[in-house]
Amino acid sequence: MIVLVVAVLLALLILPVAITLVRSSLVVGERLGRTGTFSFGAYEEILSSPALPSLVLSTLAFALGSTFVGVALGGALAWCVERTDAPFKRLVYAGVFVSFAVPGILRTIGWIFLLGPRTGALNELARVFAGPDAMLLDVFSLPAMILIEGVFWVPLVFLMLAANLGSMDPSLEEAAATARARPLTIIRRITLPLALPSVIAVFLLAFIRSIQAFEVPLLLGVPARVPIFTTEVYLSVQGRMVPDYSFASAYGVLLLVFLVACILLYGRATRNASRFATITGKGYRPRVAPLGRARPLAGAFILFVAALQFLPVLYLVFASFLPTFGLGGAPWEHLTLRNYSVVLANRDIFASLRNSALVGAVTATAVVAIAALTAWAMVRTKVRGRGMLDQVASLPLVFPGIVLGIAVLGLYIRSPIPVYGTIWILVLAYVIGYLPYGLRYVHPGLLRIHPELEESGRTAGAHWGAVFIRIVLPLLLPALLAGWIFVFLISVRELSVAALLWSPRSPVIATTMLDLWNNGNVNQVSAFGAIVALLSMGAAALVAGVSRRWGIQV
Repeated sequence: MIVLVVAVLLALLILPVAITLVRSSLVVGERLGRTGTFSFGAYEEILSSPALPSLVLSTLAFALGSTFVGVALGGALAWCVERTDAPFKRLVYAGVFVSFAVPGILRTIGWIFLLGPRTGALNELARVFAGPDAMLLDVFSLPAMILIEGVFWVPLVFLMLAANLGSMDPSLEEAAATARARPLTIIRRITLPLALPSVIAVFLLAFIRSIQAFEVPLLLGVPARVPIFTTEVYLSVQGRMVPDYSFASAYGVLLLVFLVACILLYGRATRNASRFATITGKGYRPRVAPLGRARPLAGAFILFVAALQFLPVLYLVFASFLPTFGLGGAPWEHLTLRNYSVVLANRDIFASLRNSALVGAVTATAVVAIAALTAWAMVRTKVRGRGMLDQVASLPLVFPGIVLGIAVLGLYIRSPIPVYGTIWILVLAYVIGYLPYGLRYVHPGLLRIHPELEESGRTAGAHWGAVFIRIVLPLLLPALLAGWIFVFLISVRELSVAALLWSPRSPVIATTMLDLWNNGNVNQVSAFGAIVALLSMGAAALVAGVSRRWGIQV
């Protein structure tokens, strides 16, 4: 019975969204109160457009370039921290902490403040030393987009590769060192081949997520006229007087087909990873290579990568105390609290904070509840076809946020369920989008609970509900809390879905920042961003403390 309930719940939650996306791409001219006509016109217009090759090339260049930057910097950082005696290792984890705590839109705005072509702080500094026409880097360009998006992926790459490098059996490397092989030869011939499956998996994951990126393409790519698929979907709805949902949906379907192919490739690349297993039953300690004279260089590299994480946030906080940008003289002579007084007097900003907290809490609670029921049905029942539950629940993984927003908008704008224009449409979209992540936390946690405990409860006469609530849930609590915390944090910082679904009655943090930025309220954005950054880091610090106390891995 529980399998049927879960199957119906997942089907009602996820399948209508996917069906609506495909249907919207095939129905042209549909509006409220007006019936559209079936047509492949949207696909024909996209595929025959002379701008399509440049769109594909710029999207691939952006995704591949940022993936190479992220994997190169994050991989080198993981090797320095896990396999060498490099200094400043704690600073790396602090940079990871800041990166995960601060929303992507804030860090992107911070880079605009630093590398803006006219008033960017680093470009102004370059002009002081190299002349009035000097420029370190124009933030509104494809190279800058690649660099910034790549920096965003450094923490994730570092965490994934550090775990692999830290658990690698060093016996082969030690044997090579005994044979007097050079350190670079050991890395090239032994360390890299052993880590290759993890590197490929991380590369493909970062590439898939870069294709789905939104903040950097929107804030940097649109002004630079660099077309990216996600921003084309957004502009086809928000950038026209009459939104063209068929055009946007067709873009979304094409993007989904490409991402499905990438995910299949990802599964193929990680399928035979056991051939590279290096963790055995033998006791060992990971080998830490002494760097000798190269140790200061490794320390400088760590400081450089950490600065890439800290600098945009720190300058954003500093800029929040300036009345405007491009002031002459020493900046500290103009410091003021006026931006904060304006922000704190803005009711919409407080509404966005309240709405984000409410949406995040409701979304996280709903996700872990559905994930717990789904995981139990997958693990504890013997019903044929229960494996399909995981496939249906994982379907939203291929939906970029902006495409999910299009699909949910198309579904509920005509629905009799009155959620359009409220925060509840955001909750529905987030629950759909983040259910796979919640399931990835809960499913392994349930596997660690032996079924004999539940059998004992049923033998004592307890019905299924009592067993699940009084036995399974308390034992599953660490996994549930970890999933809840993760979903809450990413829901609060989400922009790509909210950018299409929010309304003046349902602002959230990310959309309020985007609205302030689009209206030219740069000073208010910096002050509001500084408040959000401090609140985010405070919340993340609290989460880290609770996690250590409960032994939760977030």
